[in-house]
Amino acid sequence: MKKKFLLGAMFSIMTLSLMSFAARVMAVWTSTCGVKHYTTFAEGTSQSLMAYYIAEINANECGGVKPVVKFN
Repeated sequence: MKKKFLLGAMFSIMTLSLMSFAARVMAVWTSTCGVKHYTTFAEGTSQSLMAYYIAEINANECGGVKPVVKFN
């Protein structure tokens, strides 16, 4: 299963892919400051929790820039 998400923050846009492996979901995304991430979530994790977690990682890494996460 592969889904794509679009993250927007200020003037930056991040694209994120989700892949499902058994009981885990892996998100591959690039932060607004250019660092590529591989983030694994337990299967059944809500989209809102994934979005919150990714936004927090981005904010910590990119000087407080907290993106608005949108699911397509």
